[in-house]
Amino acid sequence: MTVAELLAHRLRDHGVRRFFGIPGGPSIPYMEAFRKAGIEFILTSHEASAAVMADVTARLTGVTGVCHATFGPGATNLSTGVGGALLDRSPLLALTSEMPDEWLNRTTQMNIDHQSLFRPLTKATYRLNATDAAEIISDSLVTANEEYPGPVHLGLPTGLAGTIIKEPEVGRHNPVTEEALRTEERVKVLLASSRRPLIAAGLTAMRRGAGEELLRFLEEHPVPVVLTPMARGLLPSSHPSYAGVLFHALCDRLKRLTDEADLVIGLGYDPVEYNYESWMPAVPLVHFDTRVTDLHIRGSIQSVSSPEKWFEALTVLRGAPAMTALAAEIRTEIAAALHAATKGFSPVTALAILKESLPASTIVTADVGSHLHLLGQMWDVPSSGKLIMTNGWSSMGFGVPAALAAALVSRENQVVCITGDGGFLMHAGEIITARRQGLKIIVVVFSDGELNLIRLKQSWKNASPSGTSLCQGPLFGSDTFLGIEVIPARDAQQMQKAVGRALQSDNSVIIEAFVDPSVYSELVVRS
Repeated sequence: MTVAELLAHRLRDHGVRRFFGIPGGPSIPYMEAFRKAGIEFILTSHEASAAVMADVTARLTGVTGVCHATFGPGATNLSTGVGGALLDRSPLLALTSEMPDEWLNRTTQMNIDHQSLFRPLTKATYRLNATDAAEIISDSLVTANEEYPGPVHLGLPTGLAGTIIKEPEVGRHNPVTEEALRTEERVKVLLASSRRPLIAAGLTAMRRGAGEELLRFLEEHPVPVVLTPMARGLLPSSHPSYAGVLFHALCDRLKRLTDEADLVIGLGYDPVEYNYESWMPAVPLVHFDTRVTDLHIRGSIQSVSSPEKWFEALTVLRGAPAMTALAAEIRTEIAAALHAATKGFSPVTALAILKESLPASTIVTADVGSHLHLLGQMWDVPSSGKLIMTNGWSSMGFGVPAALAAALVSRENQVVCITGDGGFLMHAGEIITARRQGLKIIVVVFSDGELNLIRLKQSWKNASPSGTSLCQGPLFGSDTFLGIEVIPARDAQQMQKAVGRALQSDNSVIIEAFVDPSVYSELVVRS
């Protein structure tokens, strides 16, 4: 078996069914081996999109995502999306073509050290060789999926693909396990003695599917819960214990609740989204997670175990009726403030129309920008739908390629991307990928002609607006873009009609929503 055949067969056996990227000459043998193994290659318009699509594919399927790029600029482009998989915690293999051994330290076209490039952006980086190929591939898949999951880079030297494997696989060493928590009794004492506990649930809890266990726990132990943005949907916003989302719009209202707490319980809370120090009062912290993390809070206790063990430990926790009542009060206050912002054609108005119009099973992908702060706080995520965003990495341009990946995985579900005009422009070329793959997505572009979140931050620093203006007038100025229909919406009525028309279409549609951005300054919390 050749190296290319081995890699293709291992990935197929692992469950990989497609990989994403832009090919180069040295990648042709790998593409052919993958094709013969039944793994489809998805051509993208930019390598960063390929990594985003691999990331989102992993989130939706539970199978390691795979992306590919060629030398130099291909690898550097890919690295942006690979960093997203690292900080958004998605298992991914990033494959790049590399120079053969004799050219590694030579000055030659497109030649850079890919291991040095990817080392800070991945959990591990390897340069594949014929002798250790089997072990390296196995190690890469295991490492990518160990807690926290993330990307692994595999360099593929030119000329290696057709080399026959020289030795059988060597068994992988057992990964080092995190040492068990030595302070279980102290955790129990803190939990049992708390009268005003607050649960902060985050990305790890969402990723590990802890929602049902959380619901069962809250039936017996009603305490308030705040969520991080990527945990949106872990607890229904109608639940009596739900208070709101940290970091996103109007989250300053949550301070009344957090200030009342005598104990904070981090439940799968990943600080990569929002550090505890940014919002937590000076009270004890018990942090339940699947691995040790770098907390810098004096007196904090970390309990490292699987999610089911978290809830076993929490059984000594008492309910907190006064705190849940306060959570309900704040939840109502936030909802009222958002409703008040639906006057005129604001981003809140447009989002409210989308909430009312889209099927419950819709998969929504959200780009980065001011609109994300509103979306994260006000979007209800039914059990049949999903909300996919980036918050650990927070790279603009995420929304469109994420939507394409979702549509490839779930062709039976409606997929909607909500993006700003700035984010859309970063990966606008992927619209042609949607056409090429015959995908139906709805791209809703909140068009306000500026990088609004940056302009807001300039105003917070009393700086004059600069470098944030994108365009004057319509972004598209046409009824099509790269062959996809563009529907303008300038008020609520037009927005409702545009959404209905897009849902009925058999093809992808872009809705350009000309929103009034003035409400952002009232709703987005200064950071």
